[in-house]
Amino acid sequence: MLGLKSGRMAQPRRFEYTPRFYDPEAEARRKRQLQFVRPSERRSRKTKQPQFIAVGLALAVAFYLFLNIDTIVERVSAFSGWFFTG
Repeated sequence: MLGLKSGRMAQPRRFEYTPRFYDPEAEARRKRQLQFVRPSERRSRKTKQPQFIAVGLALAVAFYLFLNIDTIVERVSAFSGWFFTG
């Protein structure tokens, strides 16, 4: 049977590097330099509560306008009639 092998497959040899000189301070300094922090993440993280409140208020105003659109249209037409009459 071609292509079928019984038994274990040989694993490739692993790469092992043992440094001759290691400076932990230089390694920590290099990691700090490579670390990227977005400017927005530098500031303290704020919750999304103000956005939630703003959306809630906008929905409440839209609902109020939807319920009272007849009154608003009457008042605007009366004001524009008073404003444009000479």
